[in-house]
Amino acid sequence: METIRQRQVAKMIQLEMSELMQKDLPHILEGAMVTISGVRVTPDLYTARIYVSIYNHKNPDAVLDILDKSNKNIRGILGSKIKNKVRSIPQLEFFKDETLEEVQNLERIFSEIKKKDAELEKLRGDKSE
Repeated sequence: METIRQRQVAKMIQLEMSELMQKDLPHILEGAMVTISGVRVTPDLYTARIYVSIYNHKNPDAVLDILDKSNKNIRGILGSKIKNKVRSIPQLEFFKDETLEEVQNLERIFSEIKKKDAELEKLRGDKSE
């Protein structure tokens, strides 16, 4: 269970990272639009797991690799923004957030089920006549 301080630090990191992605890092993101969909901070506040959604790029995993390679630079920029609010700047770990893809997959499955149900209803209607 998350503590209040964990939630506060996570929210602060999410806001600062979102701004950082838009203003300071577009040159390394190869034109990809990156949004910070969530941040989880470990109980000791030394690691922040950052979940990103990547759009407008043919290879999202490559963008994730770029973020991992630029981790030290990103952490430095983030540190300059939040240094007065935390004792130590957390280590950053980037993860691809696949929630949107899962939602789209579920919507596709549900639409297929609806089509099949409609076909079955049509067949039942034809048999009863």
